[in-house]
Formats: sequence, structure tokens, C-alpha cells
Amino acid sequence: MLPMPRSKVSIAVPEELAGQLPPDPLERQEVLVLGLREWRIRKALKAYERGEGSLAHAAHQAGVSLREMIPLAYAHGLTPKIDVESGDSGL
Repeated sequence: MLPMPRSKVSIAVPEELAGQLPPDPLERQEVLVLGLREWRIRKALKAYERGEGSLAHAAHQAGVSLREMIPLAYAHGLTPKIDVESGDSGL
């Protein structure tokens, strides 16, 4: 696999938050990756909750599989819509 191009990003954060970041740059990168993943999931689930597409669409927007998104929806207090008569999960 080819190495990904890198960009340097600087942001101002409260002192308390900065103090919680790990000193190692690779660990800081992992914190950012995990935070962005959670942000994408929350954003997609909020759109789903507003009726802006199916859960499958939300999963695609978040960059996760539908199989992974279903329990995440429940964890965020949502119940995926299921059409029992047609067997369509509405996902």
C-alpha cells in the first residue's frame, strides 16, 4: 500500500483539552481518526432521524457498513424502520 499524502493541521483548543491529548504524534492522529469517525456517525444518524434517507444511506455517509450501523443506531436511541409485510427492512 502506498503511503498517504500528509497535511499538517493546527487548531486552537482549550488548555484542558490540549492537556488530555497524548504526547506521541501517532497517538494524536489516532485520536483524530476516532473522533472523526464518531462525528461522521452522529451526523449521519441525525440526518436519518430527520428522515433524510434510509439507514443504509446513513451508513454510507458515515463510511461504515449497514451491519455496523444498525447497533450504532440503537446505541444512539434510534429504532431502525422495518416493513414486516414486504420483508423490506427499510434500510
